[in-house]
Amino acid sequence: MFPWQKSIWQTLTTSQQNKHLGHGLLFHGAAGTGKNIFAIEFAHWLLCEHPLADKACGECKSCKLIEAESQPDFLTLYPEEEGKAIKVDQVRELIQKISLTSHSQGYRVVIISPADALNVNASNSLLKTLEEPPANTILIMITDKLSKLMPTIRSRAQLIRFDLPSEAQSLDWLNDNNIEKADMLLKLSAGAPLAAYSLAEDEGLELRDKLFDNWQDLAKGQADALESAAMWIKEGFKFNSQLPLNWVSSWIMDIIRLKQGGSDENIVNSDYVETLQKLARQVDLKAVYAFWDRLNDTVGLMATSANQLMLVEGLLLHWAGLKRI
Repeated sequence: MFPWQKSIWQTLTTSQQNKHLGHGLLFHGAAGTGKNIFAIEFAHWLLCEHPLADKACGECKSCKLIEAESQPDFLTLYPEEEGKAIKVDQVRELIQKISLTSHSQGYRVVIISPADALNVNASNSLLKTLEEPPANTILIMITDKLSKLMPTIRSRAQLIRFDLPSEAQSLDWLNDNNIEKADMLLKLSAGAPLAAYSLAEDEGLELRDKLFDNWQDLAKGQADALESAAMWIKEGFKFNSQLPLNWVSSWIMDIIRLKQGGSDENIVNSDYVETLQKLARQVDLKAVYAFWDRLNDTVGLMATSANQLMLVEGLLLHWAGLKRI
């Protein structure tokens, strides 16, 4: 587990030892805080035959089966395709599996992630199991978007909130893991340490520079929006389709701050401040807010079945044609 998760671990393990652990747990909170990793480690601890205070033993039969990815009492439910819904047939198959007696006569643990991917029919199918689960079955649902879950799902689970760690905790952890430019990476990841770590591992700062250069060229009329969109999809969205739009969002917010006389100290993209100051002098504030609305609409549509390339093309065409002073 990560250092900022120790109190949650203590709460849950104590509840289990006192036989007060709920059968439905809903891990929610900011992305990039390690909810999925925590859930897997906690599931391993629950299934372990000789658990230690802060982890599974790693030596018992159950732990060996987990290591071999063949523990029959550890089940997971994910979308069949990344970014798509979890379907009702998947939930029905899961329910059939957990209706059988556990192989070890102990716990059976299910992880559902992201729980907000459950469509309406899948959510309704899961409700009865949440209300009347088989004995010794623990369902762990994980989401970054609590409001997207049906109220009936939320009300039948014990909510466990994962907050962002303090900046000091995050920086200590990143520095301990030899991450360079940890401060900048953490800013660009909205304070989420695992997101900052992934950004470093995926050479995210280099990619950000490339997209920012292209974004400037579009503003100058020196790049084609359609060709740029194809490059953004191929390279910018390779690891995380949300990340490039988050960067654009931070660039726009910095421009708005500068247009409104904000201090350079409050600029997120401090390494781009001179270029952002130039852009802020060139663009019309009302037009920037209109682009901001378009950007938010695009972010929402990216989570649907809409054509991503067309969405990015439209966004970059809007930016290239933005009214300038």
